[in-house]
Amino acid sequence: MNGYVPNYIEEIKRRVTIVDVIGQRVSLKKSGRNFKGLCPFHAEKSGSFYVWPDSESYFCFGCKESGDIFNFLMKTEGLAFGEALEQLAGRAGVQLPERQTSEDFETARRRQEHERLSETLTAAATYYQHLLLNSQEGAAAREYLQERGVSAASIESFGLGYALDGWDHLIKYLTSRGYKIEELLAAGLVGERENSGGYFDRFRGRVIFPIRDRQGRVIAFGGRVLAGAPKDTPKYLNSPQTVLFDKGATLYGMDLAKEGIRRADRVVIVEGYLDVIMSHQYGHTNVVAPLGTALGEKHIGLIKKLTKRIILALDADTAGQMATLKGIEVLKQGFDTLSVPVPTARGLIRFEQQLDADVRIATLPAGKDPDDVVREGGAKWRELIERALPVVDYYFASVAASVDLNSARGKSEAVEKLIPAVLEVHDRIQREHYLQKLARLAKVDPNMLRGELARAAKAEAQNRLHAQPARPATPEPEPVFKDEEPEDNQPLKKPVPVKPAQPLELEDMLLAFLLRYHTDALPVQAADGEPVGASDFIRSENRLVFEVLKQVDGRQANPDDLEEGLNPELAAHVERLRAYIQAEPEITDLIAVQETTRFQLNRLREVNLRRLYDQGTQALEESEVVSPENGDSELSDNDHLWITISTVSNQLKLYYPPKSMVFRDSRDR
Repeated sequence: MNGYVPNYIEEIKRRVTIVDVIGQRVSLKKSGRNFKGLCPFHAEKSGSFYVWPDSESYFCFGCKESGDIFNFLMKTEGLAFGEALEQLAGRAGVQLPERQTSEDFETARRRQEHERLSETLTAAATYYQHLLLNSQEGAAAREYLQERGVSAASIESFGLGYALDGWDHLIKYLTSRGYKIEELLAAGLVGERENSGGYFDRFRGRVIFPIRDRQGRVIAFGGRVLAGAPKDTPKYLNSPQTVLFDKGATLYGMDLAKEGIRRADRVVIVEGYLDVIMSHQYGHTNVVAPLGTALGEKHIGLIKKLTKRIILALDADTAGQMATLKGIEVLKQGFDTLSVPVPTARGLIRFEQQLDADVRIATLPAGKDPDDVVREGGAKWRELIERALPVVDYYFASVAASVDLNSARGKSEAVEKLIPAVLEVHDRIQREHYLQKLARLAKVDPNMLRGELARAAKAEAQNRLHAQPARPATPEPEPVFKDEEPEDNQPLKKPVPVKPAQPLELEDMLLAFLLRYHTDALPVQAADGEPVGASDFIRSENRLVFEVLKQVDGRQANPDDLEEGLNPELAAHVERLRAYIQAEPEITDLIAVQETTRFQLNRLREVNLRRLYDQGTQALEESEVVSPENGDSELSDNDHLWITISTVSNQLKLYYPPKSMVFRDSRDR
């Protein structure tokens, strides 16, 4: 097992070039030996994004995004490392090794089952769309979509369809093509009759909305009833929970919206299928919707991979307002928090927790859905989104509209509801602004509200204190019993680690050292005064391992439990790194550990800077960019080349070692 992850990662890189993968998303132009295009991670006009085939990496001189083929796929597709690995392995024709566990057979069986269900759902989607576009029975569905303004292009891109108003049309169609009734049942396409034991089509007489996962595979369906249906018929119907479909972990339109979300660095969350479809149709491609359920933690997990800027544009009715308030709370729980320094009155600093996300609420006009606003013109929707309120302002507007501010009880209720919202504002100037706003709203003395705010802060601090779990006691070392020793009474010897035969890169060597000496090594600063960071590692597997190691170290947990926070695919890479460093003599002196860390980090930074300097100067020569004139207020995208080269040149001066410490190694090149 030792070293197998790096072997097939490198094999994938040999078979699938980074130029081919990135070229599918970015229009690349040959620039000497390298390739250039518009950066997919930020908006630009002339292009400062470069792909380097020699090092199988990319770098943007504008926004400084960098990485390898796996980093690119993970960031653009919102994938985990294991998902990116499987996708690239399939493209490269590389067989990933099966995990050697007793569950291998069951895992393979489940994979085959999932693939078969996916085929079944795809066949159903094709059937439904054919009925919508070509059947006489689908005329009412076509008329409904036309009335709602849905274009032919949107029908095609979202795969819309129609289900015949009969009990077994889909069953007959799919079973005639070899699909078993058990497969239709497992896919959620049919229901089982309670008494007779027969089966029936779940979707009947409805417009069909295929629900797809992030990769665009059909995993479920939603259906809207048409006019003339019985009154007790539900307006909307979704597939039940299946092995492929988890309603609480799926966002409608995410497969088509992920690119727009990443480009805009913002997601807009609406309520319905048509809200999403019409937004995309009018060019607003960063819009998604939950599936008839409230926003949940799994939804937030999907969003966090693409952006930290969220706008809730839910309906203006009571149900929509309740969904908005619940969505805000879920967002608060789902996103991480940052420690923010706050000056105290005594001139000291305390740290408060602040949500690591920008959440805003777009208030819709009364009686209108997002698709109504979108169809009024792109300017209307853009204005509504740009004027989205910060959470605290939305709370103020919501409370002001729901209580009687002319009554004593109404004022008390407003203060009770809004003081916690003001408490969440950490900036002192902004907090005072909202305090004064609440005083004007309730027509009370601001000093009285400051007292209420102080009491609320004290109560919150006590709640946090009581909510902290007790630290577990340090377990006692297990006793060693005499009859556990070898028969010859000789002490047990630890196995001697064997270094991997494949040489390590500089960044591998540094990461291996950090794995062994993380407590003393992680705080060490390089020549520029900065400790090691994820950006020091180009290889995606090293970045991921480092980020988890830092989290584990920050929790003061045992680094031997590192694998718990890693994708299983990276466990063997960690094993390989540990095998390398454990084969080296242990360094017991703290100063020696720190100096070795500093030396390795300086070496790696110097090599990375040299590479970036060479790439930048080469790009500069090939692009024939002129130096920016002094006094220019705005820089073009290509001017970033000059800035980067100048910055890197100055940084390199920090890393030139004295002649007595010059260390020559072929891996430096």
